[in-house]
Amino acid sequence: MKPFRLALLLAVPALAAGQPAMAQDEPTLEQRFDDPPAEALPRLRWWWPGADVTEDELDRELALLAEAGFGGAEIQAFTPNFVTLTPEQAARVNDYAEPRFFDLVRHAGETAQRHGLTLDYTFGSSWPSGGGMAITPEHALVELTMARTEIAGGATGPVQVQIPARTRRMGALGMFDARNRDPAVADWAARFDARARTVAVIAVRGTAPQMADTSAAAPLAVPIQLSAWSDVARPGELDMASAVNLTDRLSEDGTLDWTPPAGTWQVFVFRQYASNMGVMGAAGQGPQLVLDHFDRNAFAAHAARVGYPLGVAPAGLRATFVDSLELMQDLPWSEQFLARFAELRGYQLTPYLPLLVQPGWMQAWNEHYSPPYFDATGSDLAERVREDYRQTVSDLLLSEFLQPLADWNHAHGLQLKFQAHGGALDQIRAYGLSDIPETEDLVHNGDPYFMRLARSAAHLYGRPLVSAESLVWKDRPFDVTPDEMRQRLDLLFAGGVNAVNLHGFDYSYAEEQWPGWHAFLPSAFSGGFSTMLAETNPVWPAVPQLAAYAARTQALLQAGEAVVPVAYFYGRTGYYLGMEDDGAGDQAAERGLLEAGYDYDRINPDSLLAASVRDGRLIAQGGQDYAALALPPLDGISPEVAMRIADFAEAGLPVLFIGRAPQRAMGLADATARDAQVRAAIARAMAAGAQVVPEAALPGALAAAQVQRNIALPYADAAGLVFVQRREGDRIISFLHNPGEQALAFPIGLPGVGEVTRWDAMNDAILPVSAQAVQGWTMVDLDLAPGASAMFVLDPATAPQYRALPVVLDRREMPAEGWQLTVDGHAGREALAAEFPAVSLGDWRESDALSHFAGTGTYRGSIDLEAGWARHNGRVMLDLGEVHDMAQVTVNDIAFAPLVSAPFRVDVTSAVRAGSNTIAIAVSNVPQNALLSDAPGYRRLEAVPAGLAGPVRVELLAGE
Repeated sequence: MKPFRLALLLAVPALAAGQPAMAQDEPTLEQRFDDPPAEALPRLRWWWPGADVTEDELDRELALLAEAGFGGAEIQAFTPNFVTLTPEQAARVNDYAEPRFFDLVRHAGETAQRHGLTLDYTFGSSWPSGGGMAITPEHALVELTMARTEIAGGATGPVQVQIPARTRRMGALGMFDARNRDPAVADWAARFDARARTVAVIAVRGTAPQMADTSAAAPLAVPIQLSAWSDVARPGELDMASAVNLTDRLSEDGTLDWTPPAGTWQVFVFRQYASNMGVMGAAGQGPQLVLDHFDRNAFAAHAARVGYPLGVAPAGLRATFVDSLELMQDLPWSEQFLARFAELRGYQLTPYLPLLVQPGWMQAWNEHYSPPYFDATGSDLAERVREDYRQTVSDLLLSEFLQPLADWNHAHGLQLKFQAHGGALDQIRAYGLSDIPETEDLVHNGDPYFMRLARSAAHLYGRPLVSAESLVWKDRPFDVTPDEMRQRLDLLFAGGVNAVNLHGFDYSYAEEQWPGWHAFLPSAFSGGFSTMLAETNPVWPAVPQLAAYAARTQALLQAGEAVVPVAYFYGRTGYYLGMEDDGAGDQAAERGLLEAGYDYDRINPDSLLAASVRDGRLIAQGGQDYAALALPPLDGISPEVAMRIADFAEAGLPVLFIGRAPQRAMGLADATARDAQVRAAIARAMAAGAQVVPEAALPGALAAAQVQRNIALPYADAAGLVFVQRREGDRIISFLHNPGEQALAFPIGLPGVGEVTRWDAMNDAILPVSAQAVQGWTMVDLDLAPGASAMFVLDPATAPQYRALPVVLDRREMPAEGWQLTVDGHAGREALAAEFPAVSLGDWRESDALSHFAGTGTYRGSIDLEAGWARHNGRVMLDLGEVHDMAQVTVNDIAFAPLVSAPFRVDVTSAVRAGSNTIAIAVSNVPQNALLSDAPGYRRLEAVPAGLAGPVRVELLAGE
């Protein structure tokens, strides 16, 4: 362990004590931990096969979820993916949003209420929002697409130009779906096509872009065109002063009645289309068109179909839920977009349409950075226009879809749970408009920096819960282990999530063949998705243990107030990894803050404008306070935001610009005057003490400004460590997680001086920690294996104490051979029960009899212990070594709680005795090995480790 760097770590005084004590009638932290409140219990996404469910089975499953320790579920009724349905089943599945379906939802809510649960109701089948007879072609999602033709000047016209076709996607009205052949919608295809029109034809003198080489890119598994655009290596340049509008000169066959002047010309044709994207996996009658998210009339039609029949404040329902937007549009658009743009931005967009396209920008399923197709020669005009366009897209999504959605919920006695990511809008504001902002871990694999966007919104807008669609892995439908689940939960907690929503629990359906229906089974088109939280999964017994773990952890992470020293500005529309650093995606500033012990929230313009400064601290409208404001490198910023920053600096708030301060306004209208306003405001901020600092110097600048770290960390050693911190009364709660592949072992400083305890949420234990006071900090040793976490609570009411580490007095290793093994489960989908009188510990893949087995194997053996083991006042630990994938231990007929996560150790002191001790170890593995086959989708699956590899040891400990 390396020496602690006190000079670095203790440069700033620790947190002052004296916070207000909590009310007497509030439960203590210990009570919350021992008996978590309802809002701290985890929840699940509950997959329904459309409306093909029964009241009896709903009742049984809700009782099961309550018994397993969940606080509720989110109803997601959609088509049972990749399951062949009979016509009768299809009719029942597609009875969605009909009277019987709403009766079933109401019944489920009433049953949930009797069990002390609440339900969230997905506001529509599947995602994005839309579907059914309510979303007619006139209410369908619209996009703008572009075709470009390069023409040399001098030749006599007319000229021939390319007209853009509708981008091929999933076939919103494809004939493979029988619902699209309903006579009632016979004219829909024609009405859908009738939305197409030419918006503009613009010719501009300039050069073509140089396209990026994408020949090495992996082909899509299915023939879906996600976007019309290809990535760019170098933008073309346009002389915008030469732009000419030729819209009225274009014929339908692409003939343009125009003679180009001298030079090289780029001729752009812009066409509007109804987007060829349907609601994915939607149940219900009729076609499944995505609704126009820029048209509140389309939302109203959707709400009338999927929401109004539930009535006001239906029993047992907490909220409605809308999944991530994932709108597939070449360019987001609407019938009224040009008029709304002029109204909001103060000028006509049409001449500047050629500047809009930037491949990858908020491209559903493939957001990424690419340079734009075109810039304007010799100026920043193109970037200003793109800023205005994107701000308008954001404004319309918020005003025409999200605000009506929130208003509808509140008028009906419900909360809104919303996923803002994936949308081309101010995502922090969108999260904040929802009552329960929800992120998800499929995006960037649970990246804790991405998760902080939702947490930031919760803090800025005063939302107590931060939800996450959790435990989602692509191409891993059957092999996610309980230990991986626990590690992923910890990663989410360290990203600011405090209300996980597990993905997902399958309604019991198609159970005649094990393992029954899973919402995301593999197929010829997809490798499937996890996690299969179903009773037929052999590791289902781990689920209640994981639920209890999540509940205890969330009970603390919902307590008190968050401690976040730094507000870090985010002014972009949309979000993807690399948006702020031209595709690098290294999140250097955010990582540098955490590695230096500073937590941060991203603060958006809306929240910054609504904030104030009191006693030198930034106070958000939701009540969260910050000790400093930092801004990433920015070219432009709105004058209103710049002036507010200057006000904050003059009020004593430390303001730090990374790399450079912005010197221009965002947007094109009245640019000269607004640029001057920005420069004046920045000058005022600098005169008041704001600084420009290099990115690497940001932590040091914060320390110099007397900004308190959350945790004192040794910089070089702490790479990768992520954490969150809360203050509850005088006590400080710190949750730390090691997501890396290397152990982290070093001393850390917790703010303030007091006794430190480690709260073990897996085992419902509060353990003393050896600690010492050093210059206003309390020092403890952190030792985290890869994937491990620790939750410390510092209490200034009691002094820190030195405590000796436990000492191993004796250790015995049980033989690897001679175990009796009984198995019960499946092999190749067939039931298998067998007994093996003498086996060795090891991987079941190496056994001919068990290589394709999934289920539970119970090992039985015995060990002789001397009398001292039973009489000693220490502890006896049973260490199972390597386990795949969970275990339940019984010693001398005394059963212990399931072991679901490494290290697989259990305190068996209460069960051991002098002499012979019988030990039974029931090991369950994930279902994957039993499902290996050559069927489409399944041939991608590979055998995974299984069974008890050991070594199995018993240890006698003293001093703990």
